[in-house]
Amino acid sequence: NSGGHSSQPREDNAIYELGDALKKIQQFRFPVMWNDITLRSFAVDAETADDETAVALRRFVEKPGDKKALKTLEKQTGLNSVLRTTCVATMLKAGHAENALPQTATATVNCRIFPGVSVADVQAELARVVENDAIEFVTLDDPVESPASTLTPEIEAAVLNALKTRYPNIVAVPYMEAGGTDGLHFRRAGIPTFAIGSLFLREGDEPNYHGMNENLRVDAFNGGLDHWSLIIKELAGKPAASE
Repeated sequence: NSGGHSSQPREDNAIYELGDALKKIQQFRFPVMWNDITLRSFAVDAETADDETAVALRRFVEKPGDKKALKTLEKQTGLNSVLRTTCVATMLKAGHAENALPQTATATVNCRIFPGVSVADVQAELARVVENDAIEFVTLDDPVESPASTLTPEIEAAVLNALKTRYPNIVAVPYMEAGGTDGLHFRRAGIPTFAIGSLFLREGDEPNYHGMNENLRVDAFNGGLDHWSLIIKELAGKPAASE
């Protein structure tokens, strides 16, 4: 906006315009999506979920996209994050002085994009939702797109065998995580890539991931090394299935 002295407010105000746009983004929901991994994880999650969630999970697995099931599942942030692409405002920067009208306002909107959806499509959809040509959408850095990997029998067997050796009563569940990974570069190159957790926590543990005082028990750390050793030894040196 053109700005000016705060003693003379104007109709055009960058902060208000951006606020209106962010409110529209907050209220918008991207279309629901699913893949083999998410459906498989939902089926297993249903075994330990509360009654209402369990019914919704099973209903969604039987009929992906079911609206009645969605009403229950999307209320839970953990489940909603893997049901669709999500975009949320995380940072704001606006104005240049306390007694001046803002000329610019900027927001960082962090998007977790469902595999198979392009960055350009998400950007275009946000612009459509906001409906304000004065607001410009710019991607930070150079985002890399990659497809989801299909879980291979060899990888799954190695994980299950390692788990059986250390914790035979624990069930392994493949799932899709709404997080970033360097593995996307390998997947983009056609190399199936998976993240395998090796840290086992006890009830009451509070590792506080990415927060202040991030921590982990020493025995959990050392046990994680043992877990990786079992998996790597089983997979290392094995010929590819096509050989």
